[in-house]
Amino acid sequence: MKNFLAELKRRNVHKGAIVYAVIAWLLIQVAFIPVFEVPSWAIKTLIVLLVLGFVAVVFISPEGMKRTAELSPNEVLPTWSRKKFAIFIIATALLAAGLLVFDLLQRKPPTLPPATTTDH
Repeated sequence: MKNFLAELKRRNVHKGAIVYAVIAWLLIQVAFIPVFEVPSWAIKTLIVLLVLGFVAVVFISPEGMKRTAELSPNEVLPTWSRKKFAIFIIATALLAAGLLVFDLLQRKPPTLPPATTTDH
C-alpha cells in the first residue's frame, strides 16, 4: 500500500484529484442556486456523473495513460508549479465565494404576517 501511494504521488494523481474535486464541488454549488431552479433529479444525475468522472480522472490523471516502464522510480513526471496550482485553487475559491454572495443577495428575507390589532 505504501508503494502504491508513493507511485500515485510520483505521478501527481493527488493534484488532479484535488482540482477535479474543487471543480465538481463548484458545479454542485451552482446547481443548488435557487435562481436556476434545477430539478432534484438533475442534481442527483449531476452528482452521479461527477463521481463516475472522478474515478476516470484519477485513473488517467494527470498526463493521460502512458507507459512509464522506461522511467526510473526517482524521476518525477512534469506537473504544474506550486504557484500555478495555488493560483488555480485561490481563483476557484474566489469564484465559489462570489457565487455564495450572489445566492445570499438573491434570497428574499422572510416576510412576517401583518400584525392584527384588537380593540377592546
